[in-house]
Amino acid sequence: MQQRTKSVLDKYVNRDALAAILRDDGAKRPALTAAYIECVLVFVRGDTPDEISQRIGRVAEMAVSHGGVVHDMVCELVVIAFGTHPTGLLTAGKRAALVAQLGRELPGHLKIVHGAADGHYGLIGSESHMTYGFLLPHFNAMLGRLSRLEFGQIEEFAE
Repeated sequence: MQQRTKSVLDKYVNRDALAAILRDDGAKRPALTAAYIECVLVFVRGDTPDEISQRIGRVAEMAVSHGGVVHDMVCELVVIAFGTHPTGLLTAGKRAALVAQLGRELPGHLKIVHGAADGHYGLIGSESHMTYGFLLPHFNAMLGRLSRLEFGQIEEFAE
C-alpha cells in the first residue's frame, strides 16, 4: 500500500513532503515553498447543475492542458495556479494562453480574475485536516474583484 501511495503522490509533492506523508509525520512536514505563483479564478455560469458541472469540467481540462494545477472546484468556482508544482515546470505565457482560450470557448459563461505574485505552496493545514495548496497575498481582493464582474468579463489583477 505504501508503494502505491508513493507512486501516486510522487507526481504531485516534493520528496521531503512525500517522505513526511509516508512516515505519517504531519507535525514535521516540510516548510511551505516560496515561489512566484500565477493564479486564475474562474466563476462558471449555467442554467442547470449539469450544465455548470460540464463547464467546470471543460475549464479544468483546459487548465491542465496549459500546464496549470486545478487546486479546487468549489460550487461554481475553479481555482487554478501555475508555479505550484514541485517540478518547477516553466509557466511563462501559459496563464495568458489559458485565459484567452477560456474567453474564446466559453464566452459569456465565465467571469475570470487572474494575476501573479510571490507566494507559497505546499501542505497547508494541521494534522487533522491538511491539503496541498498555495497562499497568495491579496487573494481576498482577487475574490472581491471576481464577485463584482459580470459574466463574460475578464480582469487581470495587479497588486
